[in-house]
Amino acid sequence: MRITTQMLANSAAKSGIPIQRTSLLDIINNKSSQNLLGTIGKSMNTTSTGATDILRKNNYAKLEDLSEKLSQSASKLAGSDKDSIYDKAKESGDTTDILSDVNKMVEAYNATMKQLKTTGGIMNEFYQQQLKNIPAGSKESLESIGISQAKDGSLIVDEKVFRNADADTLQKVLGGENGIASKIGFLGEHINKNASENVVSASNRYGSNGATYMEAFEANKYNFFG
Repeated sequence: MRITTQMLANSAAKSGIPIQRTSLLDIINNKSSQNLLGTIGKSMNTTSTGATDILRKNNYAKLEDLSEKLSQSASKLAGSDKDSIYDKAKESGDTTDILSDVNKMVEAYNATMKQLKTTGGIMNEFYQQQLKNIPAGSKESLESIGISQAKDGSLIVDEKVFRNADADTLQKVLGGENGIASKIGFLGEHINKNASENVVSASNRYGSNGATYMEAFEANKYNFFG
């Protein structure tokens, strides 16, 4: 089942994500999106082999993997589990483990943002904008713990500033059901689901001879690469 704007909005409302800042309609009306659709249309009309679907599948497979890592790392930072990393840091006075998990989430966040752009498509452009909106909506609180956002939407961690923040402050900014990590994790799950569905879709497209493009590729890969 494909995810629609309304479905995403209903779920996002429960998690406090500003999901309606940019709608799918806004993305569709965007000039760059129109050009992208035109490019895709030309590609679909002129490509008789399964090369386009192979590339599409590979891009979505990579996006599926990256978004899963994003969701998992963000979930850990949400701190909803009993005896969370924040509780441990409060007892020890050491926030090193939290910093390590933040670096993992930021790395996965940046990689997912980049892959969304590489994979292309209206839905991925929508997800990219929504993912960018989450830290943008908490700019000051994130910067207070050393996390800033570049113009391209990527995140940067100033470890010196981060280490000066105590566990309570870090939990307030990152943790909880409505914290930054929870919102990022929520969106990561939707990106992952959409990517997974597209991997299956690309794998099951049929060519004129009744075989899937992936099967045709496997049978003719040596000729394909010359």
